[in-house]
Amino acid sequence: MRLLPVLATSCFVSSMSMRIVDPVVPDIARDMAISAASAALLASAFTFPYALGQPLLGALGDTLGKARIIKISLAVMMLCLLAAAIAPSIDALYAARIIGGAAGGGIIPLAFALVGDRFAMLERQVALSKLLSAIIAGQLTGSVGSGLIASQYGWRVSFVAATALAFAALAMTLWQLKPRPLAERPPFKVSALGNGYRSVFKNPRTIVCFTAVFIEGIVVFGLFPYLAVMLEQRGAGGLKEAGFVLAGFALGGFIYTALVRVMLDRLGLLNVMRVGGALAGLGFATLTLGGSWPVEMAVFVLIGVGFYMLHNSLQTQATELAPDARGSAVAAHAFFFFLGQAVGPIAYRIAFDSVGTTGALLAAAVMMTLTGMLTAAGLSRRGV
Repeated sequence: MRLLPVLATSCFVSSMSMRIVDPVVPDIARDMAISAASAALLASAFTFPYALGQPLLGALGDTLGKARIIKISLAVMMLCLLAAAIAPSIDALYAARIIGGAAGGGIIPLAFALVGDRFAMLERQVALSKLLSAIIAGQLTGSVGSGLIASQYGWRVSFVAATALAFAALAMTLWQLKPRPLAERPPFKVSALGNGYRSVFKNPRTIVCFTAVFIEGIVVFGLFPYLAVMLEQRGAGGLKEAGFVLAGFALGGFIYTALVRVMLDRLGLLNVMRVGGALAGLGFATLTLGGSWPVEMAVFVLIGVGFYMLHNSLQTQATELAPDARGSAVAAHAFFFFLGQAVGPIAYRIAFDSVGTTGALLAAAVMMTLTGMLTAAGLSRRGV
């Protein structure tokens, strides 16, 4: 079996696991007798350890083998999905999400690093966009599937279904994902971990890429756990509708992956980033107008297209920051991205309390637009 389809199965499960909580926050809150705001922080419980585990798992991939770390991470994530499904208390659910998040950090970044190892730079962004399709499909499954299942059978059944999909992905990965023949790997030493990251941060493009993905994580994904709550408060829908609205973001990603080669040929990398930031900013500004859930789903399609135009360009740059320590480079990139996702729900909660929903969304619109413009300018000055 070809490499990309095998990697896609693992990326699908990691992405699905991350987004599975977003549409069912109100259901978890009612079942566990906690506030919706407390349940929304389950997103941060997953993404904080996901981010914090990146530096170690990425460096381990460089020394012990990326394929091996992906397999171990996927197995632990599957067990944590099962543990979440049967969690007897909110503390147990938090524990399952924390451990699952830490394990999940060893999947998508190392899959991207494997693509960097085996594809030339000219073909890399297109190859990564194919993995991105699997990641988006995982988001779609986590958002829509979780919302639909939970609206009929409860949130726990959503996690049982996710466990079954994770088991299938693990079986496929164990069977088909093979190490690169004759790959040269340095022996594992604690000092070697630091050497890899020193190589990454010597590249002047590093600060631009990592700052941009950190902001993306806060602005875009920080809003997701509050979407179902916002729809319920306005009487515009509930769990099922929130899943469909979030699916709009994934559909925007599919549109991007279908058009990525045309975009690059006609606009060039830096203009793809500029336009992407502007489109995402326009989408956030439009959300302030409210409307029915189908309208908001359409807005999230626009946000999704813009986000992936910017983000996939940054992912491609990350694979070339340090070719001799590619696992460390992509892991550091993912660390800042998912650290932003972990901070995001907290930042939005503060923003909602201080400036209201409209003010928070307008601030998000400005930040995404500026991120696209300033990132393209920063990379241009550094020779991209």
